[in-house]
Amino acid sequence: MKFDDRMSAPAADAQAPESDGSTRDRVIQLVVEEGPISAAQLGRKLGLTAAAVRRHLDAMTEQGVVEVKNVTSRRKGAGRPSRRYVISSRGQQELGDDYLTLVRTALDVLERHSAEGQHDAAPTPLDAAGTGAGETKTEDSPAARAVAQAYFGRFEERCSAELAEIEDLDERTEKLAEYFSTAGFAGFTRLVGRDNPLLAMQSTQLCQGHCPVREIAAAHPVFCEEETAMIGRLLDVDVRRLSTQAAGAHVCTTHVPVGREKLAAERAARARLDSEQTSPGGRNAPRKRIVISPRQQERLS
Repeated sequence: MKFDDRMSAPAADAQAPESDGSTRDRVIQLVVEEGPISAAQLGRKLGLTAAAVRRHLDAMTEQGVVEVKNVTSRRKGAGRPSRRYVISSRGQQELGDDYLTLVRTALDVLERHSAEGQHDAAPTPLDAAGTGAGETKTEDSPAARAVAQAYFGRFEERCSAELAEIEDLDERTEKLAEYFSTAGFAGFTRLVGRDNPLLAMQSTQLCQGHCPVREIAAAHPVFCEEETAMIGRLLDVDVRRLSTQAAGAHVCTTHVPVGREKLAAERAARARLDSEQTSPGGRNAPRKRIVISPRQQERLS
């Protein structure tokens, strides 16, 4: 199922009559992008009553499209857990798959490997998979690795040039999320630590509410690792995968350390400013020379 323009309409437009199917699509979209989310939160975003939203949620829960997560508040004296909704595996199937493109890519790769006589090679570790230093990299067949690289390589080719022109990492991440949505991955972002006084702790979570190849990725984790490596190259920063649908999470989440880049930029700017001020042609007056008398020096020592 593809999300269309009517699903992104503002809540003000929700006053117009709409079909149950349209409301259902909008509910699923919000559950994908913002789950775990409560019925009351969904109602506010859609301009509907909580009761009207629950009618859809109850039906989709019974059909297995969404799942209920009981979330306990961190506040002291909190009552019983609240019901929050996330997309289920069956709901992911409703969003559609991209196995036709994947199969075409696989056939091209296998033909090339067969011609080169590489199809009988032993499994080898994945290269440049976005894993950290000292971490064990997934081992898979050369064919699976090649298919993953070719599949995400085509995605990378489509958006690398435009992303490279965007200097701000936050803007670049947001644009990449848009590309993921266009490709059927339901991409969106979440800002983390923006009220934290420590600039380096700020980050963005690049999320994918849907994975069109999740079943293949579950059998071959090399797909998730190649995708992570691709995200790191496109954003030109060291990213880390926090969760994947292939491993059972309801959303794929990639940690993008925006704060570290901002902090580095600020330090570089300060260094340039200091260099300008201390250079012979700097606008600031030269530093005064302090002369200490022998008696003052004796006191200081």
